[in-house]
Amino acid sequence: MESIKELYKIGIGPSSSHTMGPKTAAERFLQRNGNAARFEVTLYGSLAATGKGHMTDKIIIDTFKNKNIEVIFGDGDESKLYHPNTMTLEAFDENDNSIDSWRVYSVGGGKIEIEGQPSVAVQDVYPLNTFADIKAYCDKTNMRLHEYVREVEGDEIFLYLSVVWETMKQAIE
Repeated sequence: MESIKELYKIGIGPSSSHTMGPKTAAERFLQRNGNAARFEVTLYGSLAATGKGHMTDKIIIDTFKNKNIEVIFGDGDESKLYHPNTMTLEAFDENDNSIDSWRVYSVGGGKIEIEGQPSVAVQDVYPLNTFADIKAYCDKTNMRLHEYVREVEGDEIFLYLSVVWETMKQAIE
């Protein structure tokens, strides 16, 4: 089982697919092409159709900071796409030649897949896979569920979850 941190993520915006995924894609692309003269990011499908309201363009512009960046809202028709949350990132040199391009899918929970690159699987941190197994282990060791979480993830998981809780409360208010 993945870390609880994969289930409860801290991020900006009303939709992790529309903000956290595009932010991750922009950060990685910028790291790879930091010396480019300018950038274009084109949003497709759901990212294009609802990106303004979900702050997709804002998070991309903020991530590229002082770089020359243009966010383009492309076709919102999802029927032609491999994934409904699709974006293309492109870097250009000083002569306006394209020097790199990625097609990225924001697949949910802030995770992305880059077309043509192998997917990166999240590592399992819990040795037990089912709640029945976890319950049996807790019964055998006279442990409560939160103690099992502490045993596997360490004390810092509770600080992380308290930040998640406070973030959620602020979003609701």
